[in-house]
Amino acid sequence: MLKLSVSSMETFEKCPKKYHYTYIEKPKVQRKKWIHTEFGSCAHKMLELFHQRHMNDSFDIKEAPPIMKECFVEALKEFDLDLLSQDTWSRSGDVPGMILLKNIMQNYLHKVKKEGMPKIIGVEVPYSFKHNDDVEVRGFIDRIDLIEPGHYGVVDYKTSKSADYLTPKQLTVYSEAITRKYPDVKKLSGKYIMLKLDCEEIKWDFNQDDLNKLIKNIDKTANAIKTEEKWLKKPSALCNFCDFKSICQDTWVEGE
Repeated sequence: MLKLSVSSMETFEKCPKKYHYTYIEKPKVQRKKWIHTEFGSCAHKMLELFHQRHMNDSFDIKEAPPIMKECFVEALKEFDLDLLSQDTWSRSGDVPGMILLKNIMQNYLHKVKKEGMPKIIGVEVPYSFKHNDDVEVRGFIDRIDLIEPGHYGVVDYKTSKSADYLTPKQLTVYSEAITRKYPDVKKLSGKYIMLKLDCEEIKWDFNQDDLNKLIKNIDKTANAIKTEEKWLKKPSALCNFCDFKSICQDTWVEGE
């Protein structure tokens, strides 16, 4: 069975060669840690811990700041502090990652204070659904909100510096998973929260036509992967951050 995720499908679309290395050949290479990935994972972990605390033991909004601080400290234990001390992009210029994480958590607290704590029913929720008999789509959803009875929202946190490249595909995949998890779904919404952009939100609503188009797209991608033979490299600026740069053949170009 072909097992796919949002990440693996995006990898194949951007560079079949990287997909082949990552999911098929799996060569042993030294994997470098990058500040942007470490930063993003740490920010996700902090918010996961914060909302999990609220789900387990609902607290008043006035209690949120010290709890967020505790979650901040707890999350840092899992990450490379030297790496997080390096400069990373922010709207006001490059700043040490640790400082920006604190600023983001403060902005997030302001957001919660202003809008109220969302009704969250799941954080880092695993999902898996089959397409036909030979394709399985799986992954994790950052957050699931119950907006009102029958109205579910999926949320994904982003630490990128621009929303220009974002598409609703990831959130549509999550919405498809939601329809299979909750039988009372009547309405579906999704949003990206841009943590580095003062927690701005990029929102969509989804209907059955959107989900039908998604399934067709998954089918197209799955068929392309199953019939791929050349696994061509697609050079781009992303090559500089690829784990397989050291072994990828420099002579491989589109069309060879």
